[in-house]
Amino acid sequence: MQPAQNEIVEKGIHYFGIDIVPEPGSAREKRTVFARSLDAQRRWTTALRQATDKISIEEVYDVGAQLGRGRFSKVCEATHKQTGVKSAVKIIDKSKLQPTEKELLRTEIAILKLVRHPNIIRLYDVYEDRQYIFIVTELVSGGELFNRIVGRARYTEAEARLVMRPLLESVNYLHRLGIVHRDLKPENILCGEALTDLKIADFGLSKLVHPEELMKMPCGTLNYVAPEVLALVGYGREADIWSLGVIMYLLLRGELPFYGKAKSEVIQKTLHAEINLETDSAWRSVSPAGKALLRGLLTKDPSRRLTAQDALLHEWFVVKSPRPSINSATGGGLVATPPKERHWKRNNSAAK
Repeated sequence: MQPAQNEIVEKGIHYFGIDIVPEPGSAREKRTVFARSLDAQRRWTTALRQATDKISIEEVYDVGAQLGRGRFSKVCEATHKQTGVKSAVKIIDKSKLQPTEKELLRTEIAILKLVRHPNIIRLYDVYEDRQYIFIVTELVSGGELFNRIVGRARYTEAEARLVMRPLLESVNYLHRLGIVHRDLKPENILCGEALTDLKIADFGLSKLVHPEELMKMPCGTLNYVAPEVLALVGYGREADIWSLGVIMYLLLRGELPFYGKAKSEVIQKTLHAEINLETDSAWRSVSPAGKALLRGLLTKDPSRRLTAQDALLHEWFVVKSPRPSINSATGGGLVATPPKERHWKRNNSAAK
C-alpha cells in the first residue's frame, strides 16, 4: 500500500487516499481508502505496511558505508531515522541463493528472533523486497575475536577465563533452547571494548534439534569441527563444546590443536591425535585446573565430553581475576609466544 495522489473534499472535510495494491497476478483489485488528515494517512500507511511486512528498509533506516562482503551478501552500517541508533544490516541477494541456502537463511532468522542473551548478537528487524533480504542486527564495533588474537601472541590464563565464561554461558543458553550453532570459531565471535563483551554471531548453519536428535550433515569450519562430525556417525550439541575447546586451546597456546597443511592431515589428527599438555613447554604456566578443563572440552568421545553447564561449574572458573581491556595498541596484555611459525590462519571453508 502507498499514499494515494488523490484527495477529496466532502462537506468541507478533506480526505487523503491510501492505495491498497494487490500482488502482481492476484485476482484482487486495487482499492483506495481514505484518512481524515495527512498525519493519519501517514500513520495508517506505516501500520498497514508493517502488518503486511511490506514496509521498506529505506523508510526506517539510512543505509551507509559497507563494512564487509560475503559470497552472496554484504554488510553495511545503518542508522535508524527516528532514534539515530546505529546498526549493522546484512543485505542478501536472493537470486544467488540455492534452495538449501534459502532454508538455512530462514532458520537463521527464526533462531535470531527466538534468542535474547547479552553475549549473542541481537536481531532488530528483517525486511524483504523482490531481490534482497535485509537482516538488521546490533552493531558491534570491536571487530572479530580472530583479529584480537591473530599474530604472535597468546592470552594469559586469567584473560582466557574472561573470554571462555561468556562463551560457555551463551552456548549453554542456546543448548537449553535446543539450538546448536555448528560453526563456532573466532571469526564468528564479535568483540566490544572489554574481554567479557563478546557476541556470538553468524547463525547461518545453526539448527533447532530435539534433545536426543543426531544431525548428519557435516558442516562448520574444519579446524574447529568435532571428531564425530568428521566421522559421519551423527552428532549433537556436543559438537559446539568441542569447538569451544579448540578456541580455548588457541587462546592459551596461540596455535590450533590439530593443525595440518592439508585437509586430510587435519581430519586424521582431529580423529586420532591427542593434545599434548605435559611435555610441551608452552603449557608449563597453565594451571592443572585449566588443563583439566581443556581436556574435558576436547574429549573425543562426545558422550564423555563436558557439557557447557559442566564446564561453567569447573574449578577453573572459581578463581577470581581482573577484567583487563583488549582494546590497546600492545595487544591488551597478550603474552608473546616463542618465535615459531603460527599454525593457524583465517579459515572460512566449511567441513565437507
